[in-house]
Amino acid sequence: MTVALHGNLQDFGIGEVFQLIGQQRKTGVLEVRGEQGEVELRFDSGGVVAAVPAAERPDAPLVEMIARCGVVPRDRLNELEREVEATEPLTPRIVGAGLIDPDSLREIEDLLTRETIFELLRWESGSFRFVAQPIAHDRPAEQLLGAEQVLMDGLRMVDEWRAFSAELPAEHVVFRRRGSLEEYRHSPAGRASPTLAEAERIYMLVDGRASVRRVVDLSRLGTFLAMRVLVQLVRSGWIEPVRARRDPEPRASAPPYSSERRRRLALIGPFVLLLGLAGIAWWGRAAPEPEPLSLPGGVLAQARTRFDAARWRSLLLAHRLATGRWAGGLEEVAQWAGDAAPALTRSERDAYYLGHRGEGAILLAPDR
Repeated sequence: MTVALHGNLQDFGIGEVFQLIGQQRKTGVLEVRGEQGEVELRFDSGGVVAAVPAAERPDAPLVEMIARCGVVPRDRLNELEREVEATEPLTPRIVGAGLIDPDSLREIEDLLTRETIFELLRWESGSFRFVAQPIAHDRPAEQLLGAEQVLMDGLRMVDEWRAFSAELPAEHVVFRRRGSLEEYRHSPAGRASPTLAEAERIYMLVDGRASVRRVVDLSRLGTFLAMRVLVQLVRSGWIEPVRARRDPEPRASAPPYSSERRRRLALIGPFVLLLGLAGIAWWGRAAPEPEPLSLPGGVLAQARTRFDAARWRSLLLAHRLATGRWAGGLEEVAQWAGDAAPALTRSERDAYYLGHRGEGAILLAPDR
């Protein structure tokens, strides 16, 4: 006979529900409804199998998370969605089309579960209903986290979240970096970071174009950890809102102005060089002298090559941050970047050298 447990979150908190399920090693489905929506959690012998927001299509929240994390372009997902029935799962089609591998899909599923539970633990009202029933899944029992452990970790995050909630940036805000990754890594703030790898990931995703929500999603760290890192970066002065006015004198914890100036010069240097060379060429043609000034052989071509190489390196890093892996070649980067990639022919792209090292990838221009 099916056993059901139901109640109100104001009388019987979600933490107590989790404890009961964990202590009694229950298997079944927990449905929670509130002003924020409806959530479904599945348990097997007291372990959490999955947690997702309720939706008409069973895997709609998972597909949305795949798109937000930048794993599969949203327009490609929309194409697949039009090919199936409204209630038919879409993820088998996504895997079958080779757009995501099973390991990456499992990673996104786990991220969705963590995000759902973190959101649920902040609900203050609502109702719940637990129904004991068999749960079909392919996860090994040793990979399931106990409900009590999930509760303890979640409550710790909620407490810490409240401590810095007053400093949380709005999700539409766009930040920019105030120094290089290497400068941040060796700064007091970088050395003091308890999660340096995660902090570096967030720091590189802050590019002056992506919103806070986009940075959080692409990092795949979850809202709690990503937001905590962003708050720490703002506190230490290493990132700032795009429209913020710079201080006349940087704070002691911020990168030195000379480093920022070197970074800006490095970014605009190729443009200045090209404009200067073009001006010299134009002046040479327009000058009245019988012998027009000519550029040294290959100078303009070399400048353009170096400029294209800088763009390829930026796209290579962006591809790594968006997909979680280094590209196998520039052809793959070009397909991923679309119009943002330099307009080169296939043979011109093949002239670049792309090598892989233990610490990442290295890209050399044709004039290496």
